[in-house]
Amino acid sequence: MPVKKNRPVSKSRIKKGPTPDPDLRFSFKFFYSSDAEMCPPTFQDEYTQTLMQRLRDLSTWKVSRFTGTTDKTVRNHKHDWDRTSRPRGFVNLNAHFQAYDGWQFCLTVNEHGRVHGIMIDDTFYVIWLDQNHNLYP
Repeated sequence: MPVKKNRPVSKSRIKKGPTPDPDLRFSFKFFYSSDAEMCPPTFQDEYTQTLMQRLRDLSTWKVSRFTGTTDKTVRNHKHDWDRTSRPRGFVNLNAHFQAYDGWQFCLTVNEHGRVHGIMIDDTFYVIWLDQNHNLYP
């Protein structure tokens, strides 16, 4: 009985399926705490708990939901830097990362300010914790 040799599968025969829609993730790799206006040295009562609850809730979202639909309770959207107090954007980042769109979301509707960062693939990189809503005064 002849032995069949394993033949490599031609890449042209492999059909790609739909790109999966990953869950939203968070990173503090680019967190910039040296800017006291955009990230105060102390936070109001219950800020940390509110932040962690929002991160927990948003981590159940798919990336497409966060980047594709503005939710009024989350106020997630890209920045229009010209309409902010920082028209040059995230100047603390190197040019490569500055090229990414700035994003924001709120912690609660009328309190606790906004979280600002950049989206790379499935990860929101937190840069500023803008408790006092200083970016959009």
